[in-house]
Amino acid sequence: MDSFKKFVAKRALSDSLPKTHQVYELIRQAIISMHLPPGAPLVEKEICAELGISRTPLREAILNLATQNLVVIRPGGGTFVNRIVLRQVLQGQMVRDTLEVRLTRLAARNFTTEIAPDFELSLFQQSAAAKRRDVDAFFALDNEFHSLVCRCAGFPDAWQTIHMATGQLDRIRRHAFPTENTFDLVLDEHRQIYDRIKNHDEDGAEKAFQAQIDSIFPTIKVVKTSFPHMFDTDAVSVEDIR
Repeated sequence: MDSFKKFVAKRALSDSLPKTHQVYELIRQAIISMHLPPGAPLVEKEICAELGISRTPLREAILNLATQNLVVIRPGGGTFVNRIVLRQVLQGQMVRDTLEVRLTRLAARNFTTEIAPDFELSLFQQSAAAKRRDVDAFFALDNEFHSLVCRCAGFPDAWQTIHMATGQLDRIRRHAFPTENTFDLVLDEHRQIYDRIKNHDEDGAEKAFQAQIDSIFPTIKVVKTSFPHMFDTDAVSVEDIR
């Protein structure tokens, strides 16, 4: 819990937003960033004290996390961070491989110059985070870039659908970021995607995005081989969806 306490100390809950959603997002981020590693207990009393909240929003947030299998609730035995479930990693990949591919094409079709400053600011912020090697900031900006693609496509709420379906996949993606050259590689991929979107090149935007999401397959194998204790036992394999 010490790592989680440090993680929480850098973040404050807003009084203007629903507490349940904020707590859900904060714990989700902590799980994905391994500040709450697989098997870590979620002690209600301690978390409520750290966040200055009652147990109601925490319990509601935990139930939401449980529906995504990011946590496991054991009746009478506590709540724990779940291990990485490979089947759900691949399920999240398939969501991106279908829904987000379509949205990327639509973003290229519907791009207007009004949204260009948002893309350019996003890429600038990603570049700054990459230079600092700030993993948490870069990962958040990565997701914000893809959320921006959904907005450019004309379907901003679609990102929430993707976000809710990819918790297990994000654990793999986030785990890969500290590795050598990952920052620069992802930034270059985003620049290529944006370049094709702003030029209304639907096929090129799809191809650039597809190359990015397909890069997760070797990453899954490396992480699973290097950290087998983080994974739940599952007979499914990467080859089953390729």
